[in-house]
Amino acid sequence: MSKPLFTLVLTVALGLGAASAQALDCANATTTPDMNECAARTQKTAEANLNATYSRVLKTVTERKVRTQFVAAQRLWIKYREADCKTVQALYGTGTIRTVMYLGCLQNRAETRTRELEMLQGDR
Repeated sequence: MSKPLFTLVLTVALGLGAASAQALDCANATTTPDMNECAARTQKTAEANLNATYSRVLKTVTERKVRTQFVAAQRLWIKYREADCKTVQALYGTGTIRTVMYLGCLQNRAETRTRELEMLQGDR
């Protein structure tokens, strides 16, 4: 595994920002199932932040036409994210890293979209 790839996997596996509900120590995860679980926890946190931000911004969009466009744009973004991250997963074929890479992609896209939505709210 190349050093940049290993660094990315390790970063995702560490589960930065994710609270550990069980005894799993994401900072020291070494097995594939543990790394997958840590990545899933981190992705879930990013997804929750995205959903909260989206809901908050949506509440500020009162003009019907703009609201319809905003909702449609978010739905298209979700389709894009799924297709993009499934491509990332496919690039790793049947390798054990494919799940961590997929979850890392979802996490990255969610964090980016959250920042984009926050900027929209700031512009209003």
